[in-house]
Amino acid sequence: MANKKLIVIGGGAAGFFCAVNAARMNPELEIFILEKSNKLLSKVGVSGGGRCNVTHACYDIQEIIKKYPRGGSFVKKAFHQFFTTDTINWFEERGVKLKTEKDGRMFPVTDSSQTIINCLLSEAQQYGVKILMKTEVKTIVKEDDWFKLELSNGELLTSDFICIASGGYPKTSMFEWLTKLGHSVEEPVPSLFTFNLCRTYLSIPLLN
Repeated sequence: MANKKLIVIGGGAAGFFCAVNAARMNPELEIFILEKSNKLLSKVGVSGGGRCNVTHACYDIQEIIKKYPRGGSFVKKAFHQFFTTDTINWFEERGVKLKTEKDGRMFPVTDSSQTIINCLLSEAQQYGVKILMKTEVKTIVKEDDWFKLELSNGELLTSDFICIASGGYPKTSMFEWLTKLGHSVEEPVPSLFTFNLCRTYLSIPLLN
């Protein structure tokens, strides 16, 4: 009998964390990460100014859910399964020690996001997670007990399980490939974003 397959859509932190833990807990599961761009874990690289703000030193679930006014009830359930101490222990078990700064932010002691990237890539390699780059999913169709995925290049993939970790989109219409599966999507709202500043020097001649 062929091994069951899990396809994780999105090569960011959430996608990798799902894939490597699923692989560790289910050795017989064949796991793929599909990333539509040519970069993996790109947001991890810029997080925390290039140091990667891994978590926050708050150990009270009731206190931290106050920071999620639009999703407190959801994250409360999730935090009871995996919380701050679990995150710290998970990385330390893999040789990545975290430190706490005065404002509560927690970074790797190396002060480099590459440390976190290397950890996740190493876990993926250790557990045989297959990674497909420049692979964009256009549609997903549920057929009996499995899923059929159509890629942007016309190729078809099948899977027993799917984890969608593709991040957000600015327009509701861009979630159409998910709503067709019966999912409901909240209207996107503005959030934090990264921007670059360019310093311009203006030369003004002096008058005598």
